[in-house]
Amino acid sequence: MNTTIRLTERSGSASATRNKGFVPVVVYGAGSDTQSFSADAKAITEIVGKNPRAILKVELPDSGTKNAVIAEIQRQPLSRKLLHVDLHQIDMKSELDTKVAFQFTGDPAGVKAGGIQQVELYELDIRTLPDKLTPTFEVDISNLEIGDQLLVSDLPKHEGWEILTPEDTLVVRISPPIVHEDPADSEAVEEPAAVETAADEGTTEE
Repeated sequence: MNTTIRLTERSGSASATRNKGFVPVVVYGAGSDTQSFSADAKAITEIVGKNPRAILKVELPDSGTKNAVIAEIQRQPLSRKLLHVDLHQIDMKSELDTKVAFQFTGDPAGVKAGGIQQVELYELDIRTLPDKLTPTFEVDISNLEIGDQLLVSDLPKHEGWEILTPEDTLVVRISPPIVHEDPADSEAVEEPAAVETAADEGTTEE
């Protein structure tokens, strides 16, 4: 995946920039002043779609190439079209706080037995050096049975990562299958009560 983004000087309004096929971009961090640029919309959309946590090589006008990560994205609510992107310059020798998405591998034994896989956490908060980042965090869940759950404390160790998410946070669970009861089975069939009369008792009234 190409992670190089060439920024250009921005002129005109944000809407005019978008109409030309570009996205307004703000770059800040690493001791630099906040600066406004624009970037090719197609190139940024491709990166966001494949790996939004990637370390980018950002070519700044008259400033050379800098390392940066995507800090924030604004989208049009309906079309999901990119409206604005914030890039945070980083120092490759300094740790940064970021997130990494889970990639669950293996078919849980509990799901094969009819259970339901319920994902409760999709990303993990970590602190690490930029060169230790990976696109995803692979976690094998094939051994989970019905009733089992995986907490952050159960995750395999990853070299160079400090996990910031609390250890007791639930990641994924395998719930029992949902049993749908037949309404006819849940309603008790009531027999009509016996009605006794004087004649049934063999008595007559004088």
